[in-house]
Amino acid sequence: MRITIFGATGRMGRLLVRQALDAGHDVTAYARDPGRMRTAHPRLSVVTGELDDDHAIVQAVRDADAVVEGVGSVSDGTRRIIGAMEHAGVDRFVVVSTCSVPDPRDLPDAEFASLVAFVKTVAPGPYAEVRRAADLVRASSLGWTLVRVARLDDGPATGRVKVGHYGHGVVGPSITRADMAAFLLGQVSDGTYLRQAPAISN
Repeated sequence: MRITIFGATGRMGRLLVRQALDAGHDVTAYARDPGRMRTAHPRLSVVTGELDDDHAIVQAVRDADAVVEGVGSVSDGTRRIIGAMEHAGVDRFVVVSTCSVPDPRDLPDAEFASLVAFVKTVAPGPYAEVRRAADLVRASSLGWTLVRVARLDDGPATGRVKVGHYGHGVVGPSITRADMAAFLLGQVSDGTYLRQAPAISN
């Protein structure tokens, strides 16, 4: 497959790029600073651009079979990526989101409610942005999946990922970046959570 990755130079993004290449995919990495792209590979191409550069975004997605966005809380960037994908006829969109984004399948959970309240208080801007980005994804015509996480850590890959919704006693508060990257990569060709917002953890 041909996969375009936004946020490719972040800690999780670099792992995702490496895993995708190791799995035999062709990868286009979108990077504001290509010098931070530490991987060199014959199946890796890099498109340089900011998240407000419509021309570069279109260039990055136009030949993709799937797009993974791990940028974070930049809703205008998400809007531009969605527009570019719809224009190019690219359907599969896998998006990193957070526990600040609710889902109808969630149940009340004091631990996660406390965490979300803390984020809303100390980082109201990113909190609002990540929710706005999720609304844009859900309103799009794309074959999207919002992958929600509470906390990421840099531990080694475990190969064990729990998938569910908050408040059901299945999903915990954290996951390693390596395991999250593997889950995101799996979603590009797996429709199990199509147009859904699963929560994941170790």
